[in-house]
This record gives sequence, C-alpha cells and structure tokens, in this order.
Amino acid sequence: MDLKRKDGTMLKGSQKAKYNNCIIKFLVKLLIIITLTSMSAGCGRQEIEKLRAENQALKSEVASLKQEIAKLKETPDYHYQQGVDFLSSQKYEEAKSEFETVIDKYPTSPLVTSAKQQLIVVKKGLAKIEAQRIAEEKLVEADRRAEERRRQEEEKYRPRSPEEAIQEWIQFRNNEDKYKGTVTTWRFPVKYLSYENPIGYLDTASGGYGSDYAVVVHGPEGFTYQAGAMFGKVPSVKEKDWIIVTGKFCYVSSDNVVVLSPIRVKNEGYK
Repeated sequence: MDLKRKDGTMLKGSQKAKYNNCIIKFLVKLLIIITLTSMSAGCGRQEIEKLRAENQALKSEVASLKQEIAKLKETPDYHYQQGVDFLSSQKYEEAKSEFETVIDKYPTSPLVTSAKQQLIVVKKGLAKIEAQRIAEEKLVEADRRAEERRRQEEEKYRPRSPEEAIQEWIQFRNNEDKYKGTVTTWRFPVKYLSYENPIGYLDTASGGYGSDYAVVVHGPEGFTYQAGAMFGKVPSVKEKDWIIVTGKFCYVSSDNVVVLSPIRVKNEGYK
C-alpha cells in the first residue's frame, strides 16, 4: 500500500514494512539452517555435502539481509518513522534525536520539513516535562522548609535538660548582644519572688543548692510577673513552685542574672 508523505508526495511501499520483512526473512532462514543442521546427522556423505552447500548459501543470504537491514537504517524514511513511533510513546528525547538526524544528515530529503514540524511538538513535550520537574522540586523544597520550621518551633518549646540550660545561660552571659532575642525553654524551681518577679537557679534543677546561673522571669507587656498573673496573662506562681518557661532572652542584669521575657509559662506546682 502506498503511503502519502505530509508534503503530498507518495512513497512506494513502506520502508518500515520492508525492514520488518527483512527481519522475518532472516528468522525464517535461520530456522531452516538449524533444521538442516539437525537433519544432517542422519544423512549420507553426499547429502551432507549438499546440505553444507545449502547451508553456506543460506549464510551468505543472511549476511546479505543484514546488510540490507543496515542500509534501511541509514535512510531518512527509517529515522523519520522511528521519530514518529517514539513521539507517539512520549519518548521525547529519543524522538528528538531521530528527527534531528533527518534534518542534519539528510538536508535534501523531502521529509525535512515534516521533521522540523514534528521537532516543534517534541520540544513542547520536553518543555512540559521540565516544567513539571521544576514544580515538583519546588514542592519538595517547600515541604522541606515547612518541616524545618516545624522542627525549629518544636525545639523552642522543648524543655532543656539542666546541663543544656546551664550551657545556654553561659552563652547568654558571655555574649549578650549575639544571643539577645533567642527563644529557649528552661525548667527550674522558683527560689523567691524578686520585685514580684520569680527568680530561680538552673543548677537546682539537677539537685544542687543554687548559687549560680540565676534566672528571673519578667512579666509580659511591661507588667511585673505578679501583675501579669493578676490579669491572667501568665499563671500565678509561689516560691518553690516548679515552672517551665519558654521565653526570649532580654539581657543580663548588673547582679549577674539572666532575664527572660515570657512567651509561655507552665506552673507544675510544688514538687
């Protein structure tokens, strides 16, 4: 059956069909060779020689068919049809390679115009895949950032161990400007109320008596802590109550006390 190119000219037969026929011939003749070889064990000398001659002739024909197949693969028709097949399967990179071969290797072929048109379709497909890839990467990055923010928020509200809290206290004390505004969470017992603000010692959280590492919790919004408790902004506390304070580091007072501004306070009561 004649095939009509996109430019209106007719192709006599299909190159792809010819290629397929060559493959079929090759397989059939290979089967004959195997059959004849297996039959030769039961034949006389003369028959064997005849079979050998036929076998050799078949080998020559097979070699010839291989050459013909190789030649078919070196035609613009073959590469164009391969490109069409790859495009229909959305194998855009392979299709691009085949159409570019037609354009670059066979510039005088009547298929060049059609190959260029097909190449536009291929490039649109590749651009769509690239856009999807970029969108997926952005989504993954957004998820990663959201997870990092969630982890950071969790870390803010995680009560530090006494050892971790003391290490942070030392950092705040040694480099006030660098750590000002840092949010942390410390757990300690209230030693006493200083100017209506609870004060405690981080080393008492690990069973010590508390002589260093003092911390005071100011009240929110300019209030003293006790005044803030009266307005329900923070829970009220008494001496010897254990409290978990999430707060921002404000400064180190002249009497060597780290001052926190509360974000969230939990009173665990007397222990």
